[in-house]
Amino acid sequence: MGFEDSAAYLHPLENYAKAARWREHWYRNPLPFATDGVIMRQGQRPPAQRWQASAPYWIAAWKHPYAQALAEVRKVSFNIGRSGRITPVLELTPVRLDDRTVSRISTGSLQRWQTLDIRPGDQVAVSLAGLTIPRLDGVISRAAERVEMIIPQADDFHELSCWQATPGCESQFRARLIWLSGKKGLALPGVGPGTWDKLIENGQIESLLDWMTLNHAELANIPGFAERSSAKLLASLQTARERPFQTWLKAIGLPPTGSATLPDNWQELAGRSVEQWQAEPGIGPGRAAKLRSFFQAPEVQALSHQLQAQGISGFK
Repeated sequence: MGFEDSAAYLHPLENYAKAARWREHWYRNPLPFATDGVIMRQGQRPPAQRWQASAPYWIAAWKHPYAQALAEVRKVSFNIGRSGRITPVLELTPVRLDDRTVSRISTGSLQRWQTLDIRPGDQVAVSLAGLTIPRLDGVISRAAERVEMIIPQADDFHELSCWQATPGCESQFRARLIWLSGKKGLALPGVGPGTWDKLIENGQIESLLDWMTLNHAELANIPGFAERSSAKLLASLQTARERPFQTWLKAIGLPPTGSATLPDNWQELAGRSVEQWQAEPGIGPGRAAKLRSFFQAPEVQALSHQLQAQGISGFK
């Protein structure tokens, strides 16, 4: 390895079993330096002419097992993203893994959660993927009493669902607002999830663009918004009017358009057929159908009318 301290820890390997024994030995016994696994390599490095632009075949790392912890599931919630993807999240009794406290963890997908059928009271094994990201490894034991839950149906949520804060749509609608004000949307300074939560909780927002008509008096009456903060928020919201048409399209949820050249005119885009979209570079049949559906959706058309009424460039 090139370091004097590690020279005593080099051992020839005749087979896989011997490598496994040394790995287990060094995992279980103290060493004078920190390690996260072992390295196996050929006795000699191959000549340079045999090297490739890929991971070398003559050397490999075999990582130690990740540290695991047992945690009890306190609650299961379902986050619904802007595109309608449902992600179950487990709220856990906090456990320590290395130097981190883990209190919530994602199951990755609704399908995986349904397969594991995790309910409050179950015991699950968790670890840290890459030593940083909490990861669900499996169910260790199940609660004797299975808690009944309201489970969102995947067919009810998609790219064109939940444009308003109606019952059952809270999570996806909130995700739409967060995207709209975020870096990939309108990039509104100081406007984040907490801002939208307050506005929704106080009945100031029911549809995606209601915030455009808010005034200083309405914001000042919201608990938690002082005179100065409400004025600052209003100024931030007003900057949206300066954003270009293309930015507005992304903010309200336009599907990816590849390398297509888009005119700064809503009516022209809304009038395109599937065939016209597919004629654009980088847009296949599936994407063309999604773009056509987006512009023809009644909820999206209603947004375009609102933006036209607000004098936003490109929607006039």
